[in-house]
Amino acid sequence: MAERLLASVREDIGRADTKAAILLSGAVAVLAVLVSDGSTLPPADGSGAGPLLIAAALCWAAGLLMLVAVILPRTRIGADRTLLRDLSAHASVEHLLARLVASRENVTGWLLDQASVHGAVLAAKYRWLRLGVGSLALGGLLALLSELW
Repeated sequence: MAERLLASVREDIGRADTKAAILLSGAVAVLAVLVSDGSTLPPADGSGAGPLLIAAALCWAAGLLMLVAVILPRTRIGADRTLLRDLSAHASVEHLLARLVASRENVTGWLLDQASVHGAVLAAKYRWLRLGVGSLALGGLLALLSELW
């Protein structure tokens, strides 16, 4: 059961990364289409369109950065409970073997601990995903309002 739980959390992490990558590609494509249009910014004639467009661009950029944050690997969350810190620090073979032997003593506990760490990573990824989508939506809404202003 613990193995299935860990596998399920790992699959969910992969799905979150895929969602973020697709959204990031779409957001960058929309930005590329808008920039390649060749149109200029609205004139500064005292209307509220300029500040709205600037706010929209800032929200869109923040959304892009948040989606990038989803895709980036999580190396701090639970690094002491996994082998990640040991592997990245080029730990000795003896140290790695000692960690593996310790995990073999209570396999179910170790698997549940790994699932807990991966669950925290998954929660962080979905938090950034929700914030990124919200920021992109707000940026799009502000851009539309600047055109109607």
